[in-house]
Parts: sequence; C-alpha cells; structure tokens
Amino acid sequence: YIDPSLRAAVAAAEAAAMAGGPVDEAPLRSLLKPTGVAGVWRLQLFTPRFCAELREELDHAAASGVPIRRPNGMNRFGAILEAVPGGLGMEGAMRHLAHRYGRPLSQMAFPSSVGLRDADEHYGFVVRYRPGEDESLAEHADASVATINVNLADGFRGGRLTFKGTRFVDADPRNAPAAAVDFEDFAPGEALLHLGGHYHAAEPIQQGERTNMVLWLMGEHGVVRVAPYERGERGRTTPLRRWGGAEASGRWEALLRGEDGGVAGGRERDEL
Repeated sequence: YIDPSLRAAVAAAEAAAMAGGPVDEAPLRSLLKPTGVAGVWRLQLFTPRFCAELREELDHAAASGVPIRRPNGMNRFGAILEAVPGGLGMEGAMRHLAHRYGRPLSQMAFPSSVGLRDADEHYGFVVRYRPGEDESLAEHADASVATINVNLADGFRGGRLTFKGTRFVDADPRNAPAAAVDFEDFAPGEALLHLGGHYHAAEPIQQGERTNMVLWLMGEHGVVRVAPYERGERGRTTPLRRWGGAEASGRWEALLRGEDGGVAGGRERDEL
C-alpha cells in the first residue's frame, strides 16, 4: 500500500539506523519533488490500489447508515479515520503511517521546525470537495506541526491549493504573495508535505470530486510547536535519530525478517 520506492528507501534508512549509522538520506530526499512553492514538497506516498480501497471503504461507511462525524470544523464532507466516536477506527494504520513515514520525513524536510518529539501524535481524516457540497476552503493554518495531504482520485477540475507564508517564520505570512499547487496534476497516491503553519486555501472545485486524505502531525497531547529551533538547540534531530524510531513501534524484528507487509494476505487491516 506504500509506494515501493518510498518503502524501500525507508527500510534502508531504518536498517542503517539499527546498525548504528551512518544513515544516507539521499535516496529519501530524491523522492521529495519541488512543487514550485517554497517549503511545499511532493512525493508518491500510496499505491493506486490503496487509494481505490480507501475510497471503497469510505463509500461502504457512507452507505451503512451509521452516523459519520465531520472531519473538522471547516470541512463538512469526509470522515475521521481515527478511533473516535463517529470515526472509521483506523487508528493503527494512522499510527504506523505517522511514526514510520510521516514523522521522520517531516523531520528530514523541516529540521528547524520539527524536532524529536514534535510529531509523536497524529490526526487522520478525509475531506471531499464537489459542486453543491464543500466547494472551497478559506485560508487557514493547520493544527499541526506538519501536514501530509494525499490525493486519492482523479477526473476532477479545479480545487488548487494556494499557499502564502508560514506563521512564526515569515514576518507577514498572510500578506505574502500566493503560489498555487494544482491537484489536477497529481496521480492517486501523490501527496503534499508542508508545515502546518503554512497558510493555505482551497480554490473552488469546478467539476467532479476531489477527495484527499490528510494526516496532521503534532506533539504529545496535541501540542504544536511554532518556534523554529536554533542551530544546536536540544531537540533537533539527526538522520540516525530520525530513522531509528521503528523500534518503538514494536515492528523492528519484523522489518529485519522482511515480514513488514500490508493489509493484503490476511494481515491486520490497520497496517500499511
């Protein structure tokens, strides 16, 4: 369910960290592509198969008649993926995605903003935009230190994301010049990675349906660090510390044995 190139690069970094380093992050950095917007990265995160199966799961949940809680205070249509009342109960999958991929990637991409314990918790949800429902989203910053926003489908028009500046980093972030990223150009499973404090808005959807999975990363108890780290300040990560975190998830021996599988083949549904 994770893109094979990303999966292999992460496994190599974890193995090097397990051996005590050094950890070569060049293969991982090569997977982060520029978007044309400073501080916003693009990467292939999921396989098309995962996107299709997640969309099927969302359709099944909607048809079940069980009330589904809205994903957040701004989006009315979509679903919470976490194990909360009205959510879809994918807590284990979100935790694995956050700890094995989201946390170290965000620490690598934004070392002065995402420190050792700044992305230990997560909040995963899906949002849907289509004419007659939620068509756009006002400018805002996320309740996260870093955000992963994954395109789940294609065949729509409109709905670009426009970015301005980053709070507590830029002097006047909301009045910074806007720059756009167009999800029309994204294949299913392609994602954006950006700081949660990076102000952005969704332009109106014009045709079809844009469905995205969003993962917010934050510190313990939902704390969001906003002040950048100074060089040498305690809490900044190193490659060795970034990619040594799989041990804490209880999966390290399985990784070394090559048993780190997806939900296919009878494995638990909350694994990615």
